[in-house]
Amino acid sequence: MTPIRVVLCDDAAEMRSLLRWTIDGTDATVVGEAADGDAALALMADLAADVIVLDLQMPGPGPEELIFAMAEVAPGVAIVTFSGFEPDLVAPGAASLVSRHVPKTTDLALVREAILGAGRGG
Repeated sequence: MTPIRVVLCDDAAEMRSLLRWTIDGTDATVVGEAADGDAALALMADLAADVIVLDLQMPGPGPEELIFAMAEVAPGVAIVTFSGFEPDLVAPGAASLVSRHVPKTTDLALVREAILGAGRGG
């Protein structure tokens, strides 16, 4: 089975490390990390990722702009928002492009399931 290719995008290095640790040992592999929206867009243009885990509050484009740009730069990539903010703060048009929203307060096992499920298309 081909591993699920994941890009982690969060401005907190500790959070990216925690997410990496969360999916380590699963059928997913982290292929890139970004600390802001502009870097994430550049990575997505160069990588054939299956899933991007995206913080909604970080430097660079606003959440809606970033989600629309992700869908344009990497059509078909599953977008998993991982944020302390509620998903209803994202405009409905952008929210419709999000595969899953996972609050940062979610148990790590459920975060892992959300990332893997999005990568499998479920």
